[in-house]
Amino acid sequence: MWKVEEGVARLPVFDRAHLCRAAMEDQALAAEVLGLFLIQLPVMLQALRDADTPEAWAFATHALKGSAASIGAQRLQQLAVQLQTMPFPADPAARAPGIDAMMAAAAEFRAVAEGAGAQP
Repeated sequence: MWKVEEGVARLPVFDRAHLCRAAMEDQALAAEVLGLFLIQLPVMLQALRDADTPEAWAFATHALKGSAASIGAQRLQQLAVQLQTMPFPADPAARAPGIDAMMAAAAEFRAVAEGAGAQP
């Protein structure tokens, strides 16, 4: 059964400095990128929930991994790496713990990001 790797909980929820560096220290650009990520996040999570083939699973986890990495969402990124590297669980019940962990991490990220007024 899948479980969150030890150490993931110690990763930062949101590395704002990473986002600012990626946006070349442009605060307006960083805020726009963050806002776009927050809009797209539910769509990516739904794709993960809906994934019922190895290909759909690989696409959804890869999209989450890359998007989270670009924004500085380190916990989300690491969870996506874990899900991407595990063999596709054909049984939906076997996928549920990973999806649940991703949903919780996404909610935590959103709370942290929005708690700062979505400003990096």
